[in-house]
Amino acid sequence: MTFGARIHIADARVTFRIVRCALAVVALAFMAAHPVWAGALALVDGRVIDGTGGRPIENATVLVEDGVITAVDARDAVAVPEDARIIDASGKTLMPGLADMHVHLVGGWDGVSVDMLGYRRYLNSLLYAGVTTVLDMGNVMPYVIQLRNEIAAGRLAGPRIYSVGALVDGPDPVWPPIAFTLSSEAQLPGIVDQLAAAGVDAIKAYKGLSVPQLRALVAQGKKHELPVLVDFWYRTGSYDAAETGMHGWAHLPPRRLPDETVIHAAEQGIHWQTTLAVKESFAFRRLDDLSFLNIPLILDTSPPAFLDQLREYAQSPRNAERLARRIENFDTGMTEAKRLHDAGIMLVAGTDAPYPGVTLGEGIRRELELLVEAGLTPLEAIRTATLNAAIHMGDEAEWGTLAAGKRADILMIDGRPDETISDTRNIELVIQRGEVLDRSSLVFDPESDPGFLPGTAVNAGHF
Repeated sequence: MTFGARIHIADARVTFRIVRCALAVVALAFMAAHPVWAGALALVDGRVIDGTGGRPIENATVLVEDGVITAVDARDAVAVPEDARIIDASGKTLMPGLADMHVHLVGGWDGVSVDMLGYRRYLNSLLYAGVTTVLDMGNVMPYVIQLRNEIAAGRLAGPRIYSVGALVDGPDPVWPPIAFTLSSEAQLPGIVDQLAAAGVDAIKAYKGLSVPQLRALVAQGKKHELPVLVDFWYRTGSYDAAETGMHGWAHLPPRRLPDETVIHAAEQGIHWQTTLAVKESFAFRRLDDLSFLNIPLILDTSPPAFLDQLREYAQSPRNAERLARRIENFDTGMTEAKRLHDAGIMLVAGTDAPYPGVTLGEGIRRELELLVEAGLTPLEAIRTATLNAAIHMGDEAEWGTLAAGKRADILMIDGRPDETISDTRNIELVIQRGEVLDRSSLVFDPESDPGFLPGTAVNAGHF
């Protein structure tokens, strides 16, 4: 059973099931109206990186029928239907669509301002970069759930969205418009009932909670089979929080963890989202050389005004003491990523996009590059954004690898990402649910873009 299906509550079970069935019917109707999803598609003679971390399969064929992969094998071993559409993948690499398991689809570019009206920009930038699945880790709940449902129904183009809905924070929340304010544990049943009724896929506990409150939240979440992901800021990785039965941490730790804490996390099967890209952003490391703004995955999908504001931000005064802390935080994250990985803890790629220099879409490429820089192999890094991401959501039977029976989210890459991780940027095709996307239609067009400007900040003040 997937986390997305574990959302019924006693008083809303029948209603929610009816809604889910209705969405499924709409999705089937949409697929019937779009024959590009029907029939067979064969990508032949490609190099397959299946997302499991194993060695690539050379000269392989991937067969897709009705949006699902039906075969991945040597070309002679795959019976390709005579009427199948054939795509020659000779010399190319085929790999799963990527997942960014820590984003915030409130828009903007700086991690603080909000641009919900410009959602089309951000969904396009994700698809353009071959990001076919995301986990929204905190948002205005009705808004992000509507985005998720409309994409699932086929009425809106975008990556598959998982969502935690609104955060659960303490009495003085950091992000008031997107958080439940918890003053007493007595509020928790009502809060979790609201989250479950909305159909969230997980719960996010935030920094203002105490460990006893977190333990009570985890217990309430288990009643609805909802896992709890935790962002405790400088308490991230703490042993007492890990003992609550939580599912995973939303960021790598800001300090070196004691050995016993790492051992405990491995024994408990606690997952760890990486978000090295945002740590790099806070440390201004990438912003010291703005040539990366010319990367097509950024340049092709970003409003020019956003890039101008980013350039201005990169030149802004920097508080030396704060910057030193953030550089140390980034360096620690890089070291702990490899240490946790070597300890057998499952890393899950996420970026915390958008933040300055961390865009929705390109950001996951930067995250993979940083993981390789931290010491993972390219294939290990790719797994964090494919199979590990699916396991994180309990949906590994449905997506995350190139294998028969999996959802046909596939990238065709010019290069060898198994050897050079930056080659994942060289996208030639994005296939979503068996449909070859027209990437040119996803490029930012100033003529058709409404020109929405980000609104006010969603938190009480900058960090």
